[in-house]
Amino acid sequence: MADINYTKSQQQVIDTRKTNLLVSASAGSGKTRVLVDRVIKRVTEEGVGIDQLLIVTFTKAAAKEMKERIRKSLEKEINHAEGEKRQRLMTQLSLLPVANISTLDAFCQQLIEHYYYIINLDPVFRLLADRTEGILLRDQVWQDVREDLYGNDEDGLFRQLTVNFSNDRNDDGLTELVNKVYFYANSKPNPTEWLAQLAQPYDIGGSLNDSDIYQKKILPLVSDRLTEAIKGFKHVIALGIEMAYPKIVERSQADIERLESVKTQLPILKWNELIETLFVARKAAPQVSTKDEMHDQKKVVQESWKSTWQPIDDLKATYFALNESRTTEVMQQSHQIVSTLAKTVQAFSEAYQTEKLRQHVFDFSDLEHFALEILQSETDQGRAVREQLRNQYTEIMVDEYQDTNELQESILQTITKHDPGNLFMVGDVKQSIYRFRLADPSLFLNKFKRFKEHDEEGTNIELAENFRSVKNVDDFTNLIFTQLMDPQLGEMTYTGASKLVYGATYYPADYQPGTELLIYESQKQEKHQDEESTDEEPVDDAFQIDGKAEGQITMVGQRIQELIANKTPIFDRETGKLRPVEYRDIALLTPTKGNNLVITELFSRLNIPVLVNDAQNYFKTTEVQIMMALLSIIDNPYQDIPLVAILRSPIVGLDENQLAYLRITDKTGDYFQAVLRFHDTYQSDNSYGDVIYPKIKRFLEQLQLFKNVAKQNQLVTLIWRIYQETGFLDYVAAMPAGKQRQANLHALYERAAVYEQSNFKGLFQFVQFIQRMQNEDEDLSEAPTQVSDNVVRVMTIHGSKGLEFPVVFLMDMSHKFNMQDTMGDAVLNDKLGIGITYFDEKHRAKFDSLQKMVASDATRQASLAEEMRKLYVALTRAEQQLFIVGAVDDHEKTITSWENAQQSNQLVLDMNQRLAAKNNLTWIGMCLIRHPKFDQALRVAEGNPLFTDLNGDETKFSIRFVTPADLQQIGSKTAPLTGEEWLKQLESQSKEADLTDVNVDEIDQIMNFSYPDQVATRTTAYQSVSEVKRLFNDPDSMEMGQFSKDWDKAGSANRYVSKEFGRPKFLQTERKPVPTEIGTATHLLLQEIDLTQPITSARIAELIQQLVRGGVISESVASQINQQSILNFFENSQLGKLLLENPDEVKREQPFSLLLSANKLFNEIVDGDAKVLIHGIMDGYVTLDDEVILFDYKTDYVSMKDHEASLLKIEDRYRGQVNLYGEALRDILRRPVTHKYLYLLSSGDLVEIRDD
Repeated sequence: MADINYTKSQQQVIDTRKTNLLVSASAGSGKTRVLVDRVIKRVTEEGVGIDQLLIVTFTKAAAKEMKERIRKSLEKEINHAEGEKRQRLMTQLSLLPVANISTLDAFCQQLIEHYYYIINLDPVFRLLADRTEGILLRDQVWQDVREDLYGNDEDGLFRQLTVNFSNDRNDDGLTELVNKVYFYANSKPNPTEWLAQLAQPYDIGGSLNDSDIYQKKILPLVSDRLTEAIKGFKHVIALGIEMAYPKIVERSQADIERLESVKTQLPILKWNELIETLFVARKAAPQVSTKDEMHDQKKVVQESWKSTWQPIDDLKATYFALNESRTTEVMQQSHQIVSTLAKTVQAFSEAYQTEKLRQHVFDFSDLEHFALEILQSETDQGRAVREQLRNQYTEIMVDEYQDTNELQESILQTITKHDPGNLFMVGDVKQSIYRFRLADPSLFLNKFKRFKEHDEEGTNIELAENFRSVKNVDDFTNLIFTQLMDPQLGEMTYTGASKLVYGATYYPADYQPGTELLIYESQKQEKHQDEESTDEEPVDDAFQIDGKAEGQITMVGQRIQELIANKTPIFDRETGKLRPVEYRDIALLTPTKGNNLVITELFSRLNIPVLVNDAQNYFKTTEVQIMMALLSIIDNPYQDIPLVAILRSPIVGLDENQLAYLRITDKTGDYFQAVLRFHDTYQSDNSYGDVIYPKIKRFLEQLQLFKNVAKQNQLVTLIWRIYQETGFLDYVAAMPAGKQRQANLHALYERAAVYEQSNFKGLFQFVQFIQRMQNEDEDLSEAPTQVSDNVVRVMTIHGSKGLEFPVVFLMDMSHKFNMQDTMGDAVLNDKLGIGITYFDEKHRAKFDSLQKMVASDATRQASLAEEMRKLYVALTRAEQQLFIVGAVDDHEKTITSWENAQQSNQLVLDMNQRLAAKNNLTWIGMCLIRHPKFDQALRVAEGNPLFTDLNGDETKFSIRFVTPADLQQIGSKTAPLTGEEWLKQLESQSKEADLTDVNVDEIDQIMNFSYPDQVATRTTAYQSVSEVKRLFNDPDSMEMGQFSKDWDKAGSANRYVSKEFGRPKFLQTERKPVPTEIGTATHLLLQEIDLTQPITSARIAELIQQLVRGGVISESVASQINQQSILNFFENSQLGKLLLENPDEVKREQPFSLLLSANKLFNEIVDGDAKVLIHGIMDGYVTLDDEVILFDYKTDYVSMKDHEASLLKIEDRYRGQVNLYGEALRDILRRPVTHKYLYLLSSGDLVEIRDD
């Protein structure tokens, strides 16, 4: 640690003690290194044990990385330590694997496993396998709850709730809302309490004017809008004076007087009075003569006047659209609906929890709630655990603190100390981008503000230096965010220490690449695709641009080709030198995963290797879509779209004309009816039908076969039968990316197996479930295949968090912000609860409640703040070169919209302008156009006032608009050859072979080559102990009676195999436990039993029941376990007592691998270098000071009549196996094995196996 040069702030983070510490660490500021070094100083210099620290990370990968960094730092310290300190550090290193460095979920699970009894929870449980299983289980429970609510709806309230959020076809809207509210509630420390208060904002009491929502929400909102408008009109006046536009000055002055008057009266104005006072008719903006020399500039001022009024007009169209009486009615009806909704969600929550308890399955949210329940328990045991944990942890460290929620914060607060505090929190609120997971950045912001005002509660330290990026990346990020982010919209200020400070001084001084904006100008192409082209120049079909997405991706692909071809230099931090850029240095960051398939396809055509991280395009791939269509019509063939998809697919192989011919046979019914009619009425004299009929006949036969298979077998059996009958698995292998397609089809089989293991069965349910996932825009990752490391990586902005790349392309920055959370009939807000739209069933009309509008506005601002933070994360992933990519229809209109930002007279853009932006490109463009280095040739309007606050800013950037014609011109030069062109080129390059120097003997030797080690090809390089244990039965003999010489029988040749197979289940009339099952269960019991506690009959019985409840063993197997024999082992045998006396030295169920010479196993193999890997698991061993004792349990029958002979027979049977274990253990421990024992549970005999 002494060799590292820390900044002053970093050193403060490492050294500050005896207080709660909140570290705000900007991107690239070295927060992980500082956190690790704080840990190391605690352990090495202050004597704190690694097990006295609780370190909480956001992901498992982060926890793993944290442990690895701490391990390396400890090893480095150990190498420089001596004596007692060295010994103590080595002890700490040995404790690291079990140290509490994990996600909060993992910590909660550990807490439950230790203290489950405090809340009377069954300790035998498992986590839901994946999100799929959770969805299926929730659906099942909700169906039962919904039916019960329908059946007991005497007052009609549940029907009203259902009608309010459903359509004429189904009640999916209510289902979706119940799930959404349930998840929101579960992110709270007390979900029941949160639900109980959900309807409270709708309670307006006796009068709307006196209600909390009007006094505390609506009037402050109106006041803020008035203040903003008054400020805006003052700016219009200043512009009007500058442009000699007296009419707009006069009008704006009158507007200010009017608005100030309303603002003064606001506290006493009633609802209807406010409408009459504020929203009276006003005159239009003063006109500007077209002959006026300042026409263009005055039009800009006129538009500014209009936009200043817009937020006031929006109030009239939203909050004050109804009079007081109607608004009151909407609120009262909404109150009743939300009350019913809260009760419904509570009923569902209780039923869902009951079902999970019944099945012994939980999700991660359950872990956190159970842990909090344990920690907040007011029983004597609960208080004792809480106090124990507070005393156990010297410090609690939380990484990525900005991504915690209220529930997680409550857990942490219950185990932290106070006066002084011992909570260390590090994160960057500017990188809080997990609002969709209900992360709450306000926890960080509020704590930061509180610590600043009350330093006795805690201390703030800010890390601003970016040690990752070149100076221009820092400058560009600062240029954008000083103009975008403030407390009003971004939830924080971006000034002072919040700004990035250049810290990567290792870059060469003359190496500072600028930022490039690459903007695809579609010229409205996609809006006029049906119009005939007037372009006489031929267009290369291979590079036809179909839309903005394809245009952007092609543009980026060609820019990457330029970077590679030009050997563009980048700085290599490892060598400290510049080198040419490679594909591996480049990353594409996308706002969504929607264009991943397009990127893969277009980059493939451009010969750019690409890897899409967590693509989640699985259900969009052609082969999976075909399979899902086939499964759909097996379930129900009367579905036109999936049926036609299969008929058009390679499985049947009809073309469009043939499909049309089939439809002609029956123009009115379902398409399947047309297929059946054609099949039944087919006449052989129709030559066109002759081509179709065999395909249709084969298809209908296969369809019937698949239906029969589906009825009688599992889903996986059906899928595999489809692959076999259709040859589809082989077909896709011949397609482009064939290996990936085959992997996807194999994954479908495997995912179907997982689906059926989750207690949900049947083709119909599976198809419905997949359709629901697709409807909700959910997908799975494609099956992994091996790829080269030198590839361009594609990932979402969320997926890139925590990563860094030399070259970054920010894709699709013109993608519209996702405002879905503000739309629909219900809006959920973390702070405000729920806002709903009321459906007046009598008048068939919908009305937004006041609470809905308040929640929607607040959610919109929170969403925009999150979009800002996502943009910050994206910009700061770049180490050296940053490209910002977007698309527009027309560059002049785009520049004109950006130029409105020049009207702002403060550094931070006007609130209305930021709110009006629909995408990141608009935000970035508005910030750049105010910069003095903005390309003057791109400007549209003349005479706009330039913003002077950015004079002197050194940020380097360029903007380039690229048209379809630009891309076609480049594409035509790189278009791939057609098959015919390729063959002609190959033919022209071929030459007649010269055979004069051919060595005939050498050819003969090659053609008649015989592989010398044929025996080795018939031998598996892997053997299990059970297969070779007979080898060691007689150390003097290497012959084995079961050795197979059936060279042609794959799987058994040169492999020692068991010839005995269990009777299949379907042939067993009565299923009884077999000896192997009882033996396995007995071994498991001996493996799991706690050796640190006294062994009693009750404890053995309790453990068996836990295994049964957990589904590990069956009741029938449990009943056959000889519990007394296990108790006898520990009470009466010398070995059992030894294990209880030395529990820490006992190792059980130890896997091992041993490499043996193949010629020791197989006489036919004479090559002494050939090896065979033996793998097995030994029951256990004990390591004492001067000896190593190996032991193995056996449940074999021992004859008491001929006791000695029976023992010798068993000893001979297992001698080879135990000898093999002994040899492996000796190699592992590098110590001789002094004793090898067999313990026979049935008789209580301890048999020692001695070396011969």
